[in-house]
Amino acid sequence: MENPFDKLTPDTKYLITNTHINRGLDHSVLTNLYQPIIDEKALALYDLLWSMSLDDHNQLVLHKHYEIQSMLNCKIEDLVDIRKQLEAVKLINTLVSAKKPDVLIYSMNLPLTAEQFLRTDILSIILLGKVGEVTYQQIVDRLVATPPDLGDTTNISASLLDLFNVPQNLIKQIPGFVNDAKQKVVQSTGNIDPTSFEPDSNHFDFRLLLSMLENSYVDENSVKAARDLVLSEHLLYGIDEIQMAKLIQKATNLSTNQLNQSQLKAIIVDNFSQQQVGTVEHQPKPTSSPRRATSGSTDKATDQLIEISKKTAPVVFLQQIKKQKHGIVTSGEQRTLSELVNLRALPNEVINILIYYLLVDENRSTLNKNLMSTIADDWSQHGIFDAEKAINEIKERPIKLKKQAEKRASKYKQRKVNVKETLPDWAKDDQASTSGPKPTTQLTEAQKKQLKEQLDKLKKPGSR
Repeated sequence: MENPFDKLTPDTKYLITNTHINRGLDHSVLTNLYQPIIDEKALALYDLLWSMSLDDHNQLVLHKHYEIQSMLNCKIEDLVDIRKQLEAVKLINTLVSAKKPDVLIYSMNLPLTAEQFLRTDILSIILLGKVGEVTYQQIVDRLVATPPDLGDTTNISASLLDLFNVPQNLIKQIPGFVNDAKQKVVQSTGNIDPTSFEPDSNHFDFRLLLSMLENSYVDENSVKAARDLVLSEHLLYGIDEIQMAKLIQKATNLSTNQLNQSQLKAIIVDNFSQQQVGTVEHQPKPTSSPRRATSGSTDKATDQLIEISKKTAPVVFLQQIKKQKHGIVTSGEQRTLSELVNLRALPNEVINILIYYLLVDENRSTLNKNLMSTIADDWSQHGIFDAEKAINEIKERPIKLKKQAEKRASKYKQRKVNVKETLPDWAKDDQASTSGPKPTTQLTEAQKKQLKEQLDKLKKPGSR
């Protein structure tokens, strides 16, 4: 369902709240870590809202969006997309009051610290994909200071209670003023929680997984630390809680009771390679293509494709298509899908339709990483977040590609310049003389008679 606030007008009202007005922004984090991910105008919007919030000082001052529009020099219809980029990286929260539903509330958040950002897998993966390995490492080196090697040291610093005497009765029974202040801090805290970037677990009950492992030898904290990996592998391979619990026990070190994340991933990949997963029993035949569906309604094969794409994990979906094509899922294809799933840019059903498009519609033998990433990025930017929209996009793709080709050809023709050679004056004169009327090649009757007489004289003896 479309959000009514996705359609703004210049007169749409908003106010800004900021519980961090006494804190400064770390612009090195914003420019090095956030800006490569979000658009420049998104970062400009964040700076503008932050500046306005300092002036408003949480007094609930009403503004209209034409102010932002004029300051950023952007179209009002583009402003929602710019704002959503800030929402996605948790730099702002957009709220709607029940009392005044016609007023948007922009609640400002502080950015993560460099350490928090780089420890958040999702953000780090997206940043790496945007800037590449070399630049990523340069960013890390700039923001994270490496401590010098001091050798073996012993901490001899004084502790708090070594210098200050705190009555034991106050420690056991915290004074009311202290508790009131703590409560105020909790209520005013609007900082970003790194765990809020974790993958959606609507279809995987992580608490159920922990309860299954509760009486086992597996250390619970090591499983919690692997939450992102567990959910990623669930999304990628369709592993349920029971299967995951068994795999985790296999990947746990019996000496330390710690889950080895690398080993868990290796076991999952190995299991997939060895066993035939029969999750999808009725896959649409490769001869049917969603492009052949009528404009009024999708055909039966397309409906079946949509239904399967919504229920099947990408690797399993890929395996079924490869099985019909008498092929195998390569390790490179598994890595490509793993990276795409980890980005959380597209839901599984859209990834599955993309797989179908490349291997069936395009009749490619393998998934091309660069092409798949390009199309996935394009779909994400254009809001293709369900299988039906993905199929419609596939139908329109040839038309778009044709228009792009025609546009490039048109630009190429416009760039062509007719080169006219410039001749020196002496050449022009010579050219003019040679380009004048050519002498006639036919002889008059008198000239013919004269020529015949001369030839006759040459034939007589002694004429020379």
